[in-house]
Amino acid sequence: MVPRTPRKPTRADLADRPEVSVYLDKARKLWRAEIRLRQDPHTGRCQVKKVSSKNKHTLYDKLARVLEALDEGVNSPARYTVADCVAEFLRDQTGDLAPATRDNYTRLARTHITPYLGRYLLAELRVADVLAWLRGRKPHLSSRTLRLVLNLLERAIRYAQVQEMVARNVAELARLDQRGRLKGDKPGRPSKSMTLKQAAAVLKAAEGTRWYAYLVLSIVTGARTEEIRALTWEQIDTDSTVPTIHVWTSVRGNGDTKTRRSRRSLELPRIAVRAVTAHKAMQARERLAAAELWQDNDLVFCTRHGTPLDHHNVLRDLRTIMRKAGLNDKEWTARELRHTFVSLLSDHGVRIEEISLLVGHDGTDTTERVYRHQLRPVRRSAAAAMDEILHDVG
Repeated sequence: MVPRTPRKPTRADLADRPEVSVYLDKARKLWRAEIRLRQDPHTGRCQVKKVSSKNKHTLYDKLARVLEALDEGVNSPARYTVADCVAEFLRDQTGDLAPATRDNYTRLARTHITPYLGRYLLAELRVADVLAWLRGRKPHLSSRTLRLVLNLLERAIRYAQVQEMVARNVAELARLDQRGRLKGDKPGRPSKSMTLKQAAAVLKAAEGTRWYAYLVLSIVTGARTEEIRALTWEQIDTDSTVPTIHVWTSVRGNGDTKTRRSRRSLELPRIAVRAVTAHKAMQARERLAAAELWQDNDLVFCTRHGTPLDHHNVLRDLRTIMRKAGLNDKEWTARELRHTFVSLLSDHGVRIEEISLLVGHDGTDTTERVYRHQLRPVRRSAAAAMDEILHDVG
């Protein structure tokens, strides 16, 4: 026999519960409901939970949710908000994380969760609210960051569930696919790459700046932005017969590359050797100027005091160069320099198998899926191809 679905309580059912009082507050023009709870063992006073709304129908919806939560043993404070929930999670559950990860979670919450959902009472947050928030954030965030902020909200609400502050985790019901898309959403903006003319204009605009070598290495090696930022001078060899860059680390939490296959050594084309050599001399001058403020981390790309760059530093300054090159800076990110590498090589006839190895993928399937808009049919090695492609640049 199929079990019956429990009947949704009617207004009469809710109003008839002996612990519930529903009335109109004429002075404030609000419908209010009060739920009398057990006596406080310390004061002897009866605890009262209150909900209110301008609309009577909405009040009963709220009342039903609160009573359902109370029946399940959940009794959150009357004004317990999403902001409170996230703050408690960050305070209590992130102590064992790496400082950089903890700081990133705090920044994501402060920037992308609290300003938009923070004022909502946690017990009244609906799946529709979470979906609307995600759709509002989607144009401003990468797919990865969108998934990350949703995961952070999920974990915060899950912690609140453990504390019996809320019955249901509405964030778990708002699912994203690997591209950051909600069910029924249209595909987002496809990845882009620069044309040879655009890449040359960007490099020209960066000449003489501390970002020139960064841009050159990004475009001619295809290294990820987190790999470029983690490069040390020990990982670059410009003096051997075959100048080489060793991509062994990244600025990820554990310092390792994205995958084991991502650990790779790449031959440097001549433009990169010249750029890196000039950059090393420029950094030596910055080191002298910084004097005792310099922090020696052996980083190839760092701030003027030797400290690590973060992606905000990179994006801000790269956008300045993009504008100088005549590009719409809002349309480009650092990761699309890697897309440009793939596109330039593919246009020049380098085989997909070779490109897959160069970008550190586990196989051509990944390369074809991620860079399907950049790939063309066919041939050759990257360093030689880049020397031919950029022979008139730098």
